[in-house]
Amino acid sequence: MNTYSINKATIKDSGLISKLICELLKDFNQRSGSNFMIDASKIEDTCKELLARDNFAGFIARDNITNETVGIITIAQGTAIYNGGDFGVITELYVDRNIRSNGIGKLLIKNALEFARTKNWNKVEVGAPNKDEWPRTIEFYKKNGFEEKGPKLRVTI
Repeated sequence: MNTYSINKATIKDSGLISKLICELLKDFNQRSGSNFMIDASKIEDTCKELLARDNFAGFIARDNITNETVGIITIAQGTAIYNGGDFGVITELYVDRNIRSNGIGKLLIKNALEFARTKNWNKVEVGAPNKDEWPRTIEFYKKNGFEEKGPKLRVTI
């Protein structure tokens, strides 16, 4: 069985992260019928900008044998009175579809939660897709300690 290592991303890793975020969006568009615009150049520019911030982090999973990047997670700071101030928000999580269920997602979440602890965030949220269409995703997060707290909505401005 392959083993995987997780490293905190730097700005130099923005190309790797943006590539997997594009894959995440393609998967989401395909499975949900959504139409997220996928502009790889813009995604990479945004990734560089965010990785330079103190309240944002990305983590990369690599296969220790092939050195291929096989997964990513990003976490950012949210702020809300109901949450007692600052908290973490997992904004992207993707593992190569060919090697899922090998513990990579769990390792990525573990590293994101450790980052949250260094920021003194006492909670971490994640926006999950529709549970009827993505039941395995919901179960994955539950197995990793998350609780369902209702749907999130958004408006583009």
